[in-house]
Amino acid sequence: MIEEGLLLGVEEYWAAGWHGRTLFTVRDGMLHPSTDAAATPDLDLPGTLFPRLTDHHVHLGLVDAERLLPAGITSVVDLGWIPDIAAGWHTDSRYPGSTLPAVRMAGGLLTCAGGYPAASGWAPAGATVELAGPDDAEEAVRAQVALGASVIKVTLNSVAGPVPSDDLLTAIVLAARAHGVPVAAHAEGVGMARRALDAGVNAFAHTPFSEQLDTELIARMSRAGTAMISTLDIHGWGAPTRAFVIAQDNLRRFAAAGGRVRYGTDLGNGPLPIGVNSRELTAIADAGLDRDAVVESIAGSWTPDAVGPRFAWVPGLPPTRAGDVPAWLSTARGTTIDYLEETLA
Repeated sequence: MIEEGLLLGVEEYWAAGWHGRTLFTVRDGMLHPSTDAAATPDLDLPGTLFPRLTDHHVHLGLVDAERLLPAGITSVVDLGWIPDIAAGWHTDSRYPGSTLPAVRMAGGLLTCAGGYPAASGWAPAGATVELAGPDDAEEAVRAQVALGASVIKVTLNSVAGPVPSDDLLTAIVLAARAHGVPVAAHAEGVGMARRALDAGVNAFAHTPFSEQLDTELIARMSRAGTAMISTLDIHGWGAPTRAFVIAQDNLRRFAAAGGRVRYGTDLGNGPLPIGVNSRELTAIADAGLDRDAVVESIAGSWTPDAVGPRFAWVPGLPPTRAGDVPAWLSTARGTTIDYLEETLA
């Protein structure tokens, strides 16, 4: 039984970098770093502790969300579903004892009339928020934020149909800024990534896969601090397609230019594994990221004052080679203080 006040020692700890052996005091269901490094712990935890492991692109309506935490994913960003339902996941994940990962969400997918994914087949009615023009942007953004959205999703998919005009796209970005939330863009089709960047989006929901991005555009993305969510494994699910090759090359050059890479799978899009996807991480590592950059893509670069209520534990110590990280991280298990002993059993 993990009791209040217990001193827990962990063999390795990640918080914006490796910290080696670390002591924590259990208090109010959280792990608080101990300042007494010489103290003898009541319980030693072998392996490696992560405050969180995040999939930055999921669609919870297409999967069994309850399976994610035991499989190592402690935090997700749902990038598009029926707004009221997505708000319910966000709310439910905040209740004490929730078995969901922590859920951040975008709400509906904002686009123009007839825009993707309205006729895609995968998005249910109500998930696509179709805007007639720029004057509709403020109301649409405000509605998502009121439901708890911490990011706004906009779609520019010229392969599937009409896309927002420059004026509409800019209006969405400006409305999101006014509400203090970033914008993530689905950019598919030649020229769509450039349009999204020109409008000032903060992140790409997928590494662009329709065209090879030119060096100047990649440099602009990096300078702007734009984040790139990987989603490489959806292109073939282990049997790489031409889109995979294009996307991985774009990610390789983006990372080499100093761009921010975020692990994301587009979970729900085809036969992707629940939990930490070793194929996705391998594709990221093969794009030239070093060991710690691969880890940071999923574990983040923050140093929390306290860890919890969810956290991830990985058996063993981190490997030295980037190529060995994916298999190691795929053994992660998500848990809470209440279920820690059960997780270790």
